[in-house]
Amino acid sequence: MIKYKYKLKRMERFNIVVLDFDEEESLKFANMISDPLGSDISWRFKDLKIDIDNYIDLLRGNIPQYNHGGNASSVISDRDYTIIEDPFYDEEEDEVEPICKLETVEFVEIILVWAYETYKYKSERGVIAREEAETVMNWIDQKMLEVKSIENNE
Repeated sequence: MIKYKYKLKRMERFNIVVLDFDEEESLKFANMISDPLGSDISWRFKDLKIDIDNYIDLLRGNIPQYNHGGNASSVISDRDYTIIEDPFYDEEEDEVEPICKLETVEFVEIILVWAYETYKYKSERGVIAREEAETVMNWIDQKMLEVKSIENNE
């Protein structure tokens, strides 16, 4: 499971799931972890599959870097670390540039947990068909095992 402390929030008004890392004290700007989830990293299976496949290639050392973001954050990942930056940072107005740096394997696991909870929630709310959600949730379980395997073999 994820090593960082978070709360799962379900926002009925928008039919979304948010992972809130506000109470995580071991990372600077941990609250930024959830910024790309849902905006820059889509929950839609076609897009999610592309992102996860790229992150797994990155963790395996098949590609040197994977960049993502734009709407809510800038996400730059290499095999070891992922850096999440605020694209709206203004050095004249802000005292400190908000940057969150975490292990890439942890970031991928966070994406998978968030996607799983998103599909589960959207299925419960009738936003997507139960069969579709179950198919994607099974895929996510397999990808989580794959990521854990990569993590354990490092």
